[in-house]
Amino acid sequence: MSKEKKKKINVLSTNVISSCDGYWEWFERSDTPVIPYEITGKYLFFSVNRDLLIEHEIAINELENNGFHHAKTPMSGIPPASGEYVLSLYYKDDSRKHEFAKKYRGRNDLKYRYWKSDSDTLAGKYSKQFLDKLSSNDQRIFQRKREKQ
Repeated sequence: MSKEKKKKINVLSTNVISSCDGYWEWFERSDTPVIPYEITGKYLFFSVNRDLLIEHEIAINELENNGFHHAKTPMSGIPPASGEYVLSLYYKDDSRKHEFAKKYRGRNDLKYRYWKSDSDTLAGKYSKQFLDKLSSNDQRIFQRKREKQ
């Protein structure tokens, strides 16, 4: 008998499934085993309401209906250090940033932070808005990650 744990797959809608890795909940299209483009970054959405990011509008809707294939957010029950959950909606480029700005503007319960490239993520670059929400200790941790790279 294998000691490997199988990931539990949750069916969220007709074509969207999710699984958890211990910190992140990952969302994927179940009908597209291979993403038809190279992911180079992500669109970022922030809210204190995790359900808003997933169920009510963004993750499931964008994956189900609008050409996206992959997203993640911290798992339920894991409070983020900043006080806000982040939804990363992965894509090939930043070509849809203005579409999202228009679509989600004027929302008090949601912050859309545009596009973040994978190269910025790997370089440990974080926005001032994100860092300002962290405790001084957490800020040092995130800044240390950048210095080590």
